[in-house]
Amino acid sequence: MKKRMFMDAGNLIFKNAHALRNNITPAEMILWGHLKGSQLGAKFRRQHPLGIYIADFYCHQHKIIIELDGSIHDVPEIAINDIERQLNIENDGIKVLRFKNEEIFSQLEKVLETIKQTISSPFRGRGGLSKRIIPCLDVKDGRTVKGVNFVDLRDAGDPVELAWNYSRQGADELVFLDITATVERRKTMVELVKAVARQINIPFTIGGGINEIADADALLNAGADKISINSAAVRNPELIDELAKAFGVQFVVIAVDTRLIGGKNIVHLNGGRIPTEKETLHWIMEAENRGAGEILLTSMDHDGTKAGFDNKLLKLVNGMVSIPVIASGGAGSVQHFVDVFEQSNVDAALAASVFHYGEILIPDLKKVLKQNNIEIREI
Repeated sequence: MKKRMFMDAGNLIFKNAHALRNNITPAEMILWGHLKGSQLGAKFRRQHPLGIYIADFYCHQHKIIIELDGSIHDVPEIAINDIERQLNIENDGIKVLRFKNEEIFSQLEKVLETIKQTISSPFRGRGGLSKRIIPCLDVKDGRTVKGVNFVDLRDAGDPVELAWNYSRQGADELVFLDITATVERRKTMVELVKAVARQINIPFTIGGGINEIADADALLNAGADKISINSAAVRNPELIDELAKAFGVQFVVIAVDTRLIGGKNIVHLNGGRIPTEKETLHWIMEAENRGAGEILLTSMDHDGTKAGFDNKLLKLVNGMVSIPVIASGGAGSVQHFVDVFEQSNVDAALAASVFHYGEILIPDLKKVLKQNNIEIREI
């Protein structure tokens, strides 16, 4: 089954994207010199993940994508892919600006003025990217497990079978988190990634036990679309920089486990068992600045309680960063998903047990979200 991370792009597109991952083109370098640091009045990110797409430059606040087209975009195969990709992005309510490399070299002032006018114009789209529904599978010894407040784990099924089922139901993405502390972790998870990649055609993220470039490389090569790091990033923040540089920010998800202590949200490690001295908001800002592509924020006070997401905290974080935020912890009903999107405007909502045990079916959830005028990808 063919995966759709890049809209069924052909081999030539993949080769070109790989070559440019760590080698910014001269045109991109020039334009980035004027975009970085909010010089035009808005914050842009390079090589930014947008669901199943990757943008050359993206402004989360104003929902604007900037694409630079070199000569390879004149190739018919790539030109067709560009059109299909742009239509899908625009259908999600995002403005797309396209410039040729030659325009950057010879008409830079005109290009910058076009960008400024687009930023200052009132947005008339539908509010940005469609919201994503993401089942999360905690994996221990090859099985999916689920607990309450990160403890009292119980079996929830075979992860590959669950992944296949969620893909068929209409899940937008999947997240697998390895919580097994064994020396065989990497080998076991690589085999799981291969098995999952053979069964599904939606993007999936793998996390747990990723402490160095080699760990991430093995999982991405096995078929994962993104990798997630948590405790390792807190202990060694430079790891975020290294992973973003090696693979691109679009592949790097920073998972943050937080709990309210003494009136402050504090980052926790090792599955939420060890509190740190880092305040959650400060850490998320640092992670973004170092190259995080997405934030997966889990409220431990809400996790497993089925009492609803921590919408107040999620709204605060989502308004503070310019990268997508995934809400995690507390989903217990369909209404909780409606609430989190309406009250915090996060990009995605993640849940586990309500999906694993059939308490919420994804088709039913998406139907209700659509009835509440929340943009979702059609099943």
